[in-house]
Amino acid sequence: MDIGATLLDDVVSKIVQIPGSRTFTVSVIVSQPRKSPASVFPYAPNVHEAEVYIQDILALVAEDIHVEGMNGVDQESVPGLEMPTREAVYVSAVELVLYTLPKTSSAIVYVSKVDSTGQGKRPSPTKTLVLALLEHITKRWFGANITNDEGKAERSGWNIWVHLFARAQNQYLFPASIEFPGKKVLSDVGLVKWWKGVLDQFTDTISSQSLASIPENRILSYVTVPGLTSLEVNQFLPKRPAGLIGPEWLIGNPYSNTSTLFPMDVQPPCSISQLIPYFPDDPKARLIDEIANTTSKASATIVSEPRRKKRKLDSGEKELDGQAQGPEAEETTLDFVQTVSAEEFWERMDGRQECRLGTVAFFVVYVDQSASSLGA
Repeated sequence: MDIGATLLDDVVSKIVQIPGSRTFTVSVIVSQPRKSPASVFPYAPNVHEAEVYIQDILALVAEDIHVEGMNGVDQESVPGLEMPTREAVYVSAVELVLYTLPKTSSAIVYVSKVDSTGQGKRPSPTKTLVLALLEHITKRWFGANITNDEGKAERSGWNIWVHLFARAQNQYLFPASIEFPGKKVLSDVGLVKWWKGVLDQFTDTISSQSLASIPENRILSYVTVPGLTSLEVNQFLPKRPAGLIGPEWLIGNPYSNTSTLFPMDVQPPCSISQLIPYFPDDPKARLIDEIANTTSKASATIVSEPRRKKRKLDSGEKELDGQAQGPEAEETTLDFVQTVSAEEFWERMDGRQECRLGTVAFFVVYVDQSASSLGA
């Protein structure tokens, strides 16, 4: 099965439902899976023995828009003008990174970048594009197969972890798009509200779809805003729209939930190196690096007696030189970040410059699609 083509078909079927008389061109690029054990949990013990695969996904939407001729002349108002009056311009793009861990039947979807140009009509297709990608990956690629008359899962689904962090920026995927006057950049709070609305609709859809619908209690949604208290976060989070089903949002993170099996086949309490994923351009990854680099010299490296290099004498014999070649480092198998708990990790996140004053929000949605939760 060509998973790229199937994903494209699903995205197109959602995009064409956007109201209005509009013409879109959709492109989806999916890389081949490649084995990359240290890509998402690089500091976990025995990580190089783990079976982890990574894929990159890029989706683009272009829209046909009306263009003006030279000197600002409206081409549509000039009868007989043969120059093209419409052109396709990119309006939305989404970049995802997919990590799969077959041992625990887990898939981690990292929403790396989302961007728009502001050049298309309203409503923007960005939200529809994000939802189509997440829903297809969750249900089509990793959902349970239900084909028997009793409606039970004949193939157990995988557990899905959707991760993203929201931080308002002028542009992510479209260089110089901020120069277009029609592009409107959301504020930090506005972006958090937008993402909550997107994920509310995502959890509603996968909870209510007839194809292996997932019980509401098997979906957990978390939001963390470093620098703000739970009360402050609750004050600006919008209410779930009427008619949407899904779990209530939990203010905090999932890494203290002792009943959840995490992708590296562990349950809290355990090292953050096995719990918290390491993503590209992610503030959490930078803090994990910092912790590892500051603790490794003290706790993970044993320095033995320096070796002395030999020098050759005129007689052909060798003797030890008094100059040492440098310390001989004997690496141990200690977990670099095993001394930092999940609670301490997030306390440190509160104090980081890039996360102060609620400018960054972290979202995690966990979807349990195991056979036991679907009644198989």
